[in-house]
Amino acid sequence: MREVDVFFTPEKSVPTSSDTLGLLGKIAQTPCLFEVFRKSVEIYQVKECLGKLFDIQGLQRREQRKNPEKLSEKEIPHLWIITPTLSKKKLEALGATSDLDNWGKGVYFLPSAFNTGIIVVHQLPVNRQTLWLRILGRGTVQQNAIEELNNLPSDYPHRDNVIELVCNLFAMLELNQQSGNLLTREDRELIMNLSPVYLEKLAENKQQGIEQGIEQGIEQGIEQGLEIGQKNMIESILSNRFGEIDEDLSAIIPQLLKLSAMEVTPLLLNLSRTDLINRFREN
Repeated sequence: MREVDVFFTPEKSVPTSSDTLGLLGKIAQTPCLFEVFRKSVEIYQVKECLGKLFDIQGLQRREQRKNPEKLSEKEIPHLWIITPTLSKKKLEALGATSDLDNWGKGVYFLPSAFNTGIIVVHQLPVNRQTLWLRILGRGTVQQNAIEELNNLPSDYPHRDNVIELVCNLFAMLELNQQSGNLLTREDRELIMNLSPVYLEKLAENKQQGIEQGIEQGIEQGIEQGLEIGQKNMIESILSNRFGEIDEDLSAIIPQLLKLSAMEVTPLLLNLSRTDLINRFREN
């Protein structure tokens, strides 16, 4: 069985709703297989995604033979391919068509036998109904969506959950060197876009921690934990850009820790090794 990005099955006890999740909530009414692409999906990649869907459907049919109950249509997953852009020529080659009355702009469907939809993120209308999907776009589209997310009322449904996921993505990018990959220019831009959300969440967590710490007498431990997190972030980006953290880079980390994450992130991503060392080396 090939790996999939996300295989989602809704729970009756925790129903999804288009009222709060918008288009994503509408999609998640039934079992879904999500395949997300950072760049415009190619036709051969669509075929590979279909192969994963067929594998899952085949597995379900084999399981059905062991179970006398018939597999209902509602249990068969729908494949959703999420791509930032996709040309009209490729959509036509795939036989994809839109359903504007029911789904609006940016949502296309392959012939019904394939049980597959394609979401072209940069074609989606800009409103709260599409916010949770526009976060998966690129460039200005993603940047604007992240800004919208950060400006939502603090009690807006699912806001904190999505911010938590965004912060996890931020952390994953910072720790990208664990898989041996260097940060790309696009990854650096994404880190810059995510920084305000990340910092606000850190501030919220810090405030909550301090309030609890006052009651429990552990405020010092919270501060130390935040400093460790900041240090790990700095070391992660230094390792990604310059390889092993040698004596010269280690020497400037205490100076970098004196800056906020908002201040230090662009410096770490843009200054050369020599400029960083010269700028922050202690006299």
